[in-house]
Amino acid sequence: MLKRVQSVYYTVKDMNRAVEFYTNVFGMKLKFRDGDNWAQFDGGNVSVALSSPAESASAEGGAVVAMEVDDMTAYEKKLLDAGATVIQRRDMGDHGKVVAFRDSEGNIVQLFAKI
Repeated sequence: MLKRVQSVYYTVKDMNRAVEFYTNVFGMKLKFRDGDNWAQFDGGNVSVALSSPAESASAEGGAVVAMEVDDMTAYEKKLLDAGATVIQRRDMGDHGKVVAFRDSEGNIVQLFAKI
């Protein structure tokens, strides 16, 4: 079952410049930063984040919606049965696991499950 939309993120090339932009322009509070890999802001009910190309499911840019699920295995099966194309699987250790896929229209969506 879908737990929630966990975050929406953009892929950025210059993390310092992007963090400064979102902090100064929108006054967003930085919740978490992992060097030049990831920065996450408090966006209210949904986190707004910035990702390096290496960490992103979408190296070409654009927005990615990350949805938290309770059972990654069940969702992967549903995705494959529905014709989705899995483009990335990542195990982030204690942080959890992610699976990125292209939906029926070619958009990138990412599933996240805590361990």
